[in-house]
Amino acid sequence: MQAIGSPQNTRSRGLFPVVAFVVFAALVATSTVVLGTLALLPLIGMLFVAVVVARPEYGIAFFLSTFLMTYPASLQGSGLLTINNAMGGLFLILLVYKLYREEDWWFIRSPEIRLFIVIILLYLLSDRLNGPDDSLRDLLGVQEHAASNLRTFINRVLFTVFFINFIRTAEHVRMIYLLAVAFMVASALSGVQGVLSGGGLYGYRATTEAALIASAYNPNRLAMFAIMAIAGLWYLMRSLQTPGLRYLIIPTIVVLALAVMMTASRSGMLGMAVCMIVIIIDERLSISSLLSMAIAGAMLVLLAVAFVPQRSLDRITNLPGTEAGQSGEGSGSLERRARTWGVAFDIFLDNPLLGVGMGNWEVARYLKDPARSTTAPHSSYLLAMVEGGIFCLFAFLALLWSTWRNLRWCEFAAADPDTEAHDLQWVIKAAKTSFLVMVFFSAFADLWQLVILFWLVGLSMVMRRIIMHQPRPYSEAF
Repeated sequence: MQAIGSPQNTRSRGLFPVVAFVVFAALVATSTVVLGTLALLPLIGMLFVAVVVARPEYGIAFFLSTFLMTYPASLQGSGLLTINNAMGGLFLILLVYKLYREEDWWFIRSPEIRLFIVIILLYLLSDRLNGPDDSLRDLLGVQEHAASNLRTFINRVLFTVFFINFIRTAEHVRMIYLLAVAFMVASALSGVQGVLSGGGLYGYRATTEAALIASAYNPNRLAMFAIMAIAGLWYLMRSLQTPGLRYLIIPTIVVLALAVMMTASRSGMLGMAVCMIVIIIDERLSISSLLSMAIAGAMLVLLAVAFVPQRSLDRITNLPGTEAGQSGEGSGSLERRARTWGVAFDIFLDNPLLGVGMGNWEVARYLKDPARSTTAPHSSYLLAMVEGGIFCLFAFLALLWSTWRNLRWCEFAAADPDTEAHDLQWVIKAAKTSFLVMVFFSAFADLWQLVILFWLVGLSMVMRRIIMHQPRPYSEAF
């Protein structure tokens, strides 16, 4: 009788993957010959499910890409059978099995998930009590967004639950962070290429193609994504040990900054200033960081003079309160925003406690605005007040504060070079900077339906949990 772990059993276990691969390859070949190439679809689906079950972190990475990237129509699906729904169903099964096996319901007790639940309940209540009648909506001919918007928000919350349960190691965190940064860099490069080829919004403002980050078609959002990518690449560069590799990243950062200028986004330029201030504070004005910034700044000036359209340069310098801001390029945008914010505040005063319900901004503004406009309020804080009421806004602010505390706690804990979490320090700093950039942009754009908020919340929760489970305990410093 062979003992367990004997050489014969070891060889048998080693042969199993080889045999399985040969069987699978034979099955693929036979199916293709008999049934044609369409037979590959279910086989590929089975292989994909097997990979996700074995390595859920790769499935989360793919799940994130479905929110960031617009897939070809042939792969998107239709109705309830979509990529997101299929991924959600698969991860729901995996989560149920994980909870059954580990009996660890820690995420239900987390303040972030509880705040998400409170926000959902407030939106449901506001829509039920203060939402417009369906007959009025049909009469006005305004599309019904309440159900779809709330469904999108719930999908994002479920993604966050899956994210914090299956991204569990420092390697997973670095992988998922670099994936998002890669999409942001690709979108910014697409925007630069569009301007250089004579395209862009109005023929001069950089946007991106829907094949990348679809929401970056808006120039202001593209600017935000480019700035977040700058933060990620900067801290990655500072974490590298080889000086030569560090300076290979500088040209990419310069091109990302160029993309911000090409968007002609005033909030983008101010957001880039926020990013640089945070970096300078973190770096404490070290000689190497100042040298890197000086090199990047010189390259940016040269490229801006050569490639940024003059209309873009005029627009980003026409700030509110200046003479150019009242009559120059983009002055009409400032006027419309001020007027929209005034209308939004009036609607909020009509329903200050619960708002009008998620997705009902268009109807509410159409009825309130003498111009019968349905333009978005261009402020996440105002939109939360209008659609969810003051309690919903407080819940969002509490969520942002909780995320900030997580990131600051992680930054403090990972600063110790003796801890295993020290390798995560660059991701923590990059996520913190990106979070502050998002908080800033939220004052000028509708962002809280984007996956970026949920991605940052999930990152803060995962990194804190990883550090807390390190052998060396840390006290509650924040």
